[in-house]
Order: sequence, then structure tokens, then C-alpha cells
Amino acid sequence: MDKRSAGELVAESFSRLMNATTSPAGIAGDPPIAAAATAVFLLSYLGARQAGAPPTVQLVLLVLVGVPTAVAIVIALALLGARGRVIDWLAGLPFPVENMNSVLNGLGDGLEVTFKDTVPETPALNTQLDAVHTDSFVTDTTEQVVVIRIGVVDSKRNPAASNHRRYRRVLDLIERVLVPLYENHPIESVRVR
Repeated sequence: MDKRSAGELVAESFSRLMNATTSPAGIAGDPPIAAAATAVFLLSYLGARQAGAPPTVQLVLLVLVGVPTAVAIVIALALLGARGRVIDWLAGLPFPVENMNSVLNGLGDGLEVTFKDTVPETPALNTQLDAVHTDSFVTDTTEQVVVIRIGVVDSKRNPAASNHRRYRRVLDLIERVLVPLYENHPIESVRVR
């Protein structure tokens, strides 16, 4: 697949969330995380000021109040090239991966793999999926389609971490299982469900 075709499989521009999903550092740039860290430093500063702490301590704490926001901005700027990296990855695959936007937005719980000819045996495929993660396995098989559970449970406390784990799991499932499988069982397409 060429880069133009791969570019058509993802959004024309990535949101902050989509960029953050592609990197483990994106978690630190998540606004609720930055806000919580800012609140800790702000309360520390206000407590030191109220207690009459030395001016140097107060100044250091005041400077620290802005650090989480600055870090979040730097991370957001550093991840602006995420779309290009995703397109490069998609272009390097021997088959198209449709609906990748859902994974980048923190959604999707399965991969629907459509084979051109023969479908691999479910027990053998489950053994390969188990090598990636025990929560990934075949959930359904029809004539030419196999549905694979991605197996990432959403975190209520830090959804950004779940988003990145899901993205990483999809990459691992495709790179470590489906691409090698392609040689003996040609894949027509993979779709995120």
C-alpha cells in the first residue's frame, strides 16, 4: 500500500487525543493529569505562603505551579507528527487496516480479519494471540472472517493510559501475529470494530 492510500484510512488531521494515544508520553500531556499536578503545586504554594515560608521556597513552589502545563504543551507539540508516523506504519503493511481512527480515539474492542482464501485454525491462531497477551483471542469465525478480541479494559481513572495500551496492543497483534500469518493465509483486510 502506498502512503496516499494509507493516508485515506485515517483522519485528515489528528486531534490532541489521537496524537496522545500514539505515545506513552501522551499520558503526561493529558489535561486532567496536568491539572491535578498543577493543583498539588498550587496548594503547596498557597500553604507555604499562608505559613510564612521563606520567600525562596514560595518562589520555587510558584514556579512549579506552571511546570505541568508547560510539560503538557511540550508533549502536545512533540506529538504533532503522529499522523505521519501512523501513515508510514499503515503503508508498510501488506494489507489495509480500516477504521484505525477508532483506536486512536480510544475505542474499538476487536479486529475483524477478512482472509482471501484459507482461514487459519482457531486453536493455532489463539496460541499466537496468547503470545501477545492472554486477553486477546478469537471470538468469532465465519467462512472468511475471524474476529479477534483486542482485550484492553478501559481505566476509569486514567483513560489516556487505556487508549495508548489499546493502540499498542493493536500494533502488536498486527505486527506479531497477522503480518507473519499473511504468508500462509493471505489477508484481504483488517477492520477495527
